[in-house]
Amino acid sequence: MYSLKNKITRNLTINMIIVMSVLLIIMYFFMQQLLRDYVLTRLVHDAESLISAVEQDPDQRWQVMPGRMSAVYDRVRSGHYYRVSVDGQNLVSRSLFDTDIPSTAGNAEFAGHYLTPGPGDESWLVWVQQIRKNGQAISIWVAEDIEPIQQQLRRYTFYALALVLLVTMLLIYLQQRILGQSFYIFTWLRQNLSSLRQRKTQQADLQIPLEIAPLVGEIEKLVDHLRNRIERTRHTIGNLAHELKRPIQLLSLQQENDKNSAQAEPLAEIKRILERELKRAKISGSSKAGGDFIIADEMRFMIAVMEKIYPRIQVELACENLADPLELDRDDMLELTGNLLDNACKFASSKAALEIKVTERKLTLIFEDDGTGLDIQQVEEIKQRGVRLDETVAGHGLGLGICNDIITTYQGSIAFSESGLGGLKVTVEIPFDQADAQYPAA
Repeated sequence: MYSLKNKITRNLTINMIIVMSVLLIIMYFFMQQLLRDYVLTRLVHDAESLISAVEQDPDQRWQVMPGRMSAVYDRVRSGHYYRVSVDGQNLVSRSLFDTDIPSTAGNAEFAGHYLTPGPGDESWLVWVQQIRKNGQAISIWVAEDIEPIQQQLRRYTFYALALVLLVTMLLIYLQQRILGQSFYIFTWLRQNLSSLRQRKTQQADLQIPLEIAPLVGEIEKLVDHLRNRIERTRHTIGNLAHELKRPIQLLSLQQENDKNSAQAEPLAEIKRILERELKRAKISGSSKAGGDFIIADEMRFMIAVMEKIYPRIQVELACENLADPLELDRDDMLELTGNLLDNACKFASSKAALEIKVTERKLTLIFEDDGTGLDIQQVEEIKQRGVRLDETVAGHGLGLGICNDIITTYQGSIAFSESGLGGLKVTVEIPFDQADAQYPAA
């Protein structure tokens, strides 16, 4: 078992740190490139100024005209340097003093920029340009020390890192608050379920997120389903108590009158009622309780039980090999199928049949027998009883009250008609929940 909230928090925190780190690295390299491009622009501008400042004196010697370049090139180790190579002459800035420069400065073929270490801790960004002036090939070499700018960039990067850490901590805190508010819905659900279990009033309604709405809907269906099952159980117990009341009263009267010979009939009545309830329990009983309804497994067991109870009746089952589970309560389906198949066997002359059809939308159960059946008036009487059929009605009315309760729970329908076998045909349709049910292949 693990905490979903802690797992989400941990994953979000790790992802946030990774994203922030990558973003900081990208920003650092972009800023570094931006500063280099800025310095390179200045170098190109100085190179253009240097080209215009290089002139020949009356002796045809090349020189950089005084006052044409910035004074920063006159200070030793100022961080700004130039060198002009033309006709075997090397014109260098005073800032270079006796510093050696890379050999590319005099290379008449190289042109472009590069980064190279300078004297001491300096780091030079160099721009090299090749031109022709007065018919002479001239190589212009201009450099600037960018180490101070890089140190400032690293300092700003450290400040940015500290800011990112603070923002990350703030986001984690806000994330914890948001998750706490979002997960309150589960606390609300638990408290409501606890209230229902303890038979307290339900808490005030809470606005449910769309992502949680299906779960809440399923829990509400489960609660309603359990309520309906409890109500059906109460109906069954009430009916059983009502049917036992009359025989017990007769027994009491017979005992008061001390007429032992008359006790046989009420005792037989009690025995019949008890046998009927035990038969229902036997139909629904197996090693597995609850769960999904697997037709192929359960029907084999059901037919075997009916053949033992009614050895003179031939029971036929018509259905495909439906081994996939249906998302219907197993106990409900066994009770429904068992009661109706028991009725068909009980009132059949020699043959009873059950046909099962499954589509994407519904489960259809068709029960038939070759008994005497019901006339039109009796069928109409059963239909007119509506949502609850009386279990005390003779014949096929036995157990129909429980069946109707189950069918009503699943918003299904039950219909009575004449069977092709000559007896009664009962058709039950149970619709599937189209929103989220999974269906086996028809």
